[in-house]
Amino acid sequence: MAYADADDLVARFDERVIKDLLSDDGTPVESLHGNLRIEAALDDASGRIDGALQVGGQYTTDDLEGLTSNSLALMKRITCELAMAYLLARRPELFGGQRYEALQKSSEEYLDRLRRGDRLFASSADHVAAGVPDVDGPTATEYNTLNLLPDRTQRYYPSRGSRLPIGRGN
Repeated sequence: MAYADADDLVARFDERVIKDLLSDDGTPVESLHGNLRIEAALDDASGRIDGALQVGGQYTTDDLEGLTSNSLALMKRITCELAMAYLLARRPELFGGQRYEALQKSSEEYLDRLRRGDRLFASSADHVAAGVPDVDGPTATEYNTLNLLPDRTQRYYPSRGSRLPIGRGN
């Protein structure tokens, strides 16, 4: 399932350019709706997004399909940019390779940030805290109030500060 449709592509790019890119004989296509080439480009872009974001383990297909609001708009933007890069690759003689390469590079860099977790879709509370591990165990204050055997036999065991994990001391 594509994350964007022809209307989303037209909202983000010039419709005349898209119609020119879809043409094989030099005359712009009449309608974008139901065009197999545009659907293929959007499906390819969506597949590329799925492949990139599921590798990092940050998102599942359900997470990506359930995006709303600004996260959905961002997903549509990335999908449309990748689809437009595919369409530009069909007819590089119209606009040159630089435009294609710029769109491809921009989208791929953002996908890489999403894959690594540097950027996140606001899809759920789980992803807002992604990258921050849950720490289970007593805090330094709680640990200091315990009456443990090493505290009662200070000359035999190492000091409390050297027993705490790094970063958990006073």
